[in-house]
Amino acid sequence: MTDRNDRPVPGADGLRARVGEARDALGRTAEEFAGEAGPGGRAREKAAELKDRAGERTTEAKDRVQERAEEAKDRAQEKTAEVRDRAQEKAAELKDRTREKTAGAGDRAQEAAGEARTRIAGAARALGEKVQDRTPEPVREGTGRAVEAVRGRPGVFLAAGAAVLVAVLVARRRRGRC
Repeated sequence: MTDRNDRPVPGADGLRARVGEARDALGRTAEEFAGEAGPGGRAREKAAELKDRAGERTTEAKDRVQERAEEAKDRAQEKTAEVRDRAQEKAAELKDRTREKTAGAGDRAQEAAGEARTRIAGAARALGEKVQDRTPEPVREGTGRAVEAVRGRPGVFLAAGAAVLVAVLVARRRRGRC
């Protein structure tokens, strides 16, 4: 047999089973109402209510703590960025000052080197004039010819210089100065 929606209609045994299940469910519901109506039921209800409220408060407190932790983290990151920026600025300032001092020292060194070159050139000129004044004329002429012969040939110049050095050292040794 089927009903209007073409579903099978249960037989007598099926109906008895359904009625039994409905009675059991009603019995349990009645017991629950009876349990809630008594002092123990009310206490359980109150405890459940308190438990729910405590859970809500715990969740709220946890959320507030997380918000504050996020705020503290953000503030710490901002402070860290500020400190890093200040440190970079200070480093750049020190670098600039160092560069300025270094540039000044280089300028002063070049200036001192120029002055030294000028003094050395002056002293060499004065020494050359003294040597020329005290050197006899025949030696000056021979030296002039030697310089002309060596000019443009550095190897010959070096050999002549070495020969002069050897001659000076031999002369000094003979005099007992070395």
